[in-house]
Amino acid sequence: MGRELIPVEGWVTGLRFDGRLVYLWYGSDSDGQDCIAGRAGQLHTFSSEEACRTTAAERGWPGADGDDEVVEVTDLEPAQAWLRGKRITLDPQAGLDLWNWGADVAHSTGRGFHTGGAVGSAGHDQLFAAAVPWVYKMESYRPIWSPRQLRVLREVLGRAVNLIRVTTLDGQAGRRARPRQDHSGVRRALG
Repeated sequence: MGRELIPVEGWVTGLRFDGRLVYLWYGSDSDGQDCIAGRAGQLHTFSSEEACRTTAAERGWPGADGDDEVVEVTDLEPAQAWLRGKRITLDPQAGLDLWNWGADVAHSTGRGFHTGGAVGSAGHDQLFAAAVPWVYKMESYRPIWSPRQLRVLREVLGRAVNLIRVTTLDGQAGRRARPRQDHSGVRRALG
């Protein structure tokens, strides 16, 4: 069935993405890297906080007995809106969150995530500085992107969207109903 990854200490977190809200069991692995509970290249996703907590407790996942904190929900939709051309500027926090979630999902599922080399690394640094400028002893920071940086940023964030999308399809909240096809016209035509 494939390898299962469960954080050594986890908690419930929410992710707003693709017009839906899913809950995941999030934490860190034995090496201290951020990770999400999953199996065989798919993340365990849940339709509610309670469903996530219940499953974690039933399966004995570390941290389940003490997880009753307020659940943080990360909203990736502003970054998705920018990628779709519905926003002129990228919200730095949403862009940084999408990038970091892509990296965490890749690590958790064993899938690749190319971050754009040196240009991508510089872009990540700019997103980080804009989201948390005080780390750099600034009150604020507004990135100025070159055309090349924007292209790489769009590519990396687009890969993150795809990675999150394909790894959240197996859970309760992640199942997407296939559209029903109407074959009535074909049936009538065939008699």
